[in-house]
Amino acid sequence: MEQNTTIQKNEVTCEKGVVIYRILAPVDDQEGERLELAGQAFLDRKEADRVLIDIQGSTEDFSAGARKQWAKILRHPNIIKAAIFGGNTFVRTIATFVIGATGRKNIKFFATEKDAREWLYAPIESHP
Repeated sequence: MEQNTTIQKNEVTCEKGVVIYRILAPVDDQEGERLELAGQAFLDRKEADRVLIDIQGSTEDFSAGARKQWAKILRHPNIIKAAIFGGNTFVRTIATFVIGATGRKNIKFFATEKDAREWLYAPIESHP
């Protein structure tokens, strides 16, 4: 019997000023670097100033090096907001540590992509 298997691949795209990461496969050091460079290119060219990270299809396989690269991505000076959505408890816990490592307050978790996008596109609140 022939078995049909599809190998998932992580994706990085840019749409309407947002770098979108869809994490669908394990992220080792090499994959973390690929994702970092792909997203950084959009940010450096000022094609985006927001980041959306979809972890709902992610696995629990994130190397220590990949976690450091995620923190570096999220510290990029051109990012004004970053939203993360989905993921199981373990992956969300990893993401929480990554967010803490950035030292930034402009990163939030959401249950759904719709909620994440609404927040990303909402005007930034300014405080006097």
